[in-house]
Amino acid sequence: MSGMRLARATLLASALGRRLLPQAWRLTARWKAPPLARLPAGIAIHRDECGVPFVEAGTLADLGHGLGAVMAQDRLWQMETMRRLAGGRLAEVLGDRPLRPARMHMPGSGLLAVDRLYRSLRMYPVARQELALLSADGCRLLQGFAEGVNGWLSSCPVNSLPPECLLLGFRPEPWRPEDSLAIGKLFGWLLSLAFPAKPILARLHAAPEVHWLLPPERPGRPAIVGAAIPARPGDLDLAARMALGLTGPGMGSNNWVLAGSRTASGKPLLCNDPHLFFELPAIWYPVVAATPEFRVAGGTLPGVPLVLLGRTPHLAWGCTAVMADDGDYYREALDPGGVRYRRHGGWEAIEIEEEAFRVRGRKAAARFPLRYVRHEGVQCPLLEGLPEEPSVSYRWVGFEPWPSLEAFLGAARARDVSEFETAMTHLALPAQNVVVADTAGTIAYFCSGRFPRRPSIRPGRPILDGTEPADAWQGYLDREEQPRAIDPPAGFLVTANNRLRPDLPSPLRGGFWEPPYRAARLTGILVECRQATAAEMARLQSDVLSLQALGLVSALVRPAAADLQNPDARQAAQLLLAWDGRMERGSAAAALYHLWYQALLGQCIRPRLEAMERGLFTKYLSTLHLAVPAVDRALAQGDPGCFPRGIAAAVEACLDEAWREARARLGPDSSRWQWGLLHRLTLRHALGRGEKWPARFLTWLFRLNRGPYPCDGDGMTINLEAFLLTQPFAVMAGPSYRQIVDLGRPEESCWIVAGGVSGDPRSVHYDDQIDPWLAGEYRPMRLSPGPDCARAPRML
Repeated sequence: MSGMRLARATLLASALGRRLLPQAWRLTARWKAPPLARLPAGIAIHRDECGVPFVEAGTLADLGHGLGAVMAQDRLWQMETMRRLAGGRLAEVLGDRPLRPARMHMPGSGLLAVDRLYRSLRMYPVARQELALLSADGCRLLQGFAEGVNGWLSSCPVNSLPPECLLLGFRPEPWRPEDSLAIGKLFGWLLSLAFPAKPILARLHAAPEVHWLLPPERPGRPAIVGAAIPARPGDLDLAARMALGLTGPGMGSNNWVLAGSRTASGKPLLCNDPHLFFELPAIWYPVVAATPEFRVAGGTLPGVPLVLLGRTPHLAWGCTAVMADDGDYYREALDPGGVRYRRHGGWEAIEIEEEAFRVRGRKAAARFPLRYVRHEGVQCPLLEGLPEEPSVSYRWVGFEPWPSLEAFLGAARARDVSEFETAMTHLALPAQNVVVADTAGTIAYFCSGRFPRRPSIRPGRPILDGTEPADAWQGYLDREEQPRAIDPPAGFLVTANNRLRPDLPSPLRGGFWEPPYRAARLTGILVECRQATAAEMARLQSDVLSLQALGLVSALVRPAAADLQNPDARQAAQLLLAWDGRMERGSAAAALYHLWYQALLGQCIRPRLEAMERGLFTKYLSTLHLAVPAVDRALAQGDPGCFPRGIAAAVEACLDEAWREARARLGPDSSRWQWGLLHRLTLRHALGRGEKWPARFLTWLFRLNRGPYPCDGDGMTINLEAFLLTQPFAVMAGPSYRQIVDLGRPEESCWIVAGGVSGDPRSVHYDDQIDPWLAGEYRPMRLSPGPDCARAPRML
């Protein structure tokens, strides 16, 4: 029996023993992470009680080495899957698995189709170009990180590989510096909404009768060259993100910072909670990294050797997505042979790259041509479509090389807000709303990223003309034109993926903004703060009052309540009108409200979209919250398109439906109804998402998933616990990481992740932060190892 097979058999036997004889197993054995390989003399690694690594080194190269070693020890499988997705190589290890297309009304696409799409995005070729743009320090850090990962891999016996690698029967390839950059580019792609959303918006633009359902920032206007976009690529990307449990689309976050004039400590207080898809292992990797030059604590992505949001002794920062429109579809004019495309009055040859795709379980690699055109010299994919569809290309900011890594290296080194702002000029994607504060008391906001100039393009154009020079991007917005604010008179700054400011420059108009409810709620509370503390901010991060619910109940239920004839509708109205709008897990009214909102969607919105195209409702509402501002505005204002039979009749019918649905799902006694019985979170491993018996058996055997947990909040509350409106009410996105930093009382700074540090389901640190995270609790966010920290064991 080969070493891999023997290790797999041992793994399965030990896992079965743990499941069948858990008490006896605890007395005889406890799984421990494989020790680290021998490290260079200048590296010291400690871990706290939750396994958070503190990596200290004398040089940047050694720091990278140490970070690579601990990250490989904790998250190698996650790093492997992320780099494989970025390179279009998932099917090599997972096979051509279907993506459960029925939910998305798609043809039967699988992982091979996803690999073809993601390989066409050229993340790796562009990542290699980015290496040449980095400073010598940036290159040393990445090279050291690769050496640390590979050192762990080379010294790791086969039976100490991640269990996923043993189950699938492969050993990861050596790590390369460009792998880290490709993962960063992948994260930028997954936070971009333009690619999956614009084909959906194109369908709405083509039908004037439903323009009232377009996002408010994207009014219906005629498209110069028509509105047709091949649906398949965007739909495929949307399905892949959902099926694989990836970030996006439509993710949001909160961050805010209070000046010292509003805090008890007299110094700034900064908070951040990025909202991403929930998964296990946790998407964020908490780490503390130090050299003689800097010391930084915060969250990063597996495979990326720099803190992306966090704190130093001098400052703290947090990020939310700008939700920028960072990509465009172009209709291309091809010659009759389909080998050339029109540019600037002439013809250019389509560039073809023949690529081999290996698929697990198949002997021979599949070969497919990937076709490209150029937009202002940038190589962009020519997307696959049906024969009757137009030829369309796609341009994205990430198809160009950018030295974004330098932004976060500079952030770690910065001593004040001014130096931090200089560092952020390197950030291209994902575009971020960054709030920052320093110990001198300065607070600031910077809109950081690269935003294309489209001089002739108005909001609402879903597809552009590749032959028209006026539709070409003409560079990028100057850094000086990007929104910023330093020490505002209000004494605080808030971002929640909302519109940046009323008077935006044209490259920033038409963003895919989140609904304004979270930003409005935060602003309303922070404006009253006079002596804010970290403890108060922790309570604010857990706030579950829904301005959306209060507004819709007031606009629709209150005016209709006196004239309701249906007894169930009257009971529903009474419960909703007596409610305070808090989405608490034990609330009966919260449960009823969401059943009522679902009824409104089903009776008032679905028929309009399905009449246009089968499945359009599912696709549009699967972009999480993109449709919500338009839907809520139409509902609250009584738009005739929403209520063809009249507002009162629709409200009464939906209240009746909601009450009957609540009785069917929660029982006849309304006093026992609870929002948490409907609204539940299951944290899922990538291998724990399958529905067939082998996947379900492995999920049970290794306890890959955790939950379900009843949850507070919803998609519109500060404590965001969002679900797809087309798949209620299973929580899928929310605060994957929380941090609170008081620069006047740094010992009160704290953080928490939705999961744990380890990626191994056998480890106590796989899920040890879930319970405190659910309870709104935190862990100390130290910059140096405390007395409870242990030096990490090494392999002798």
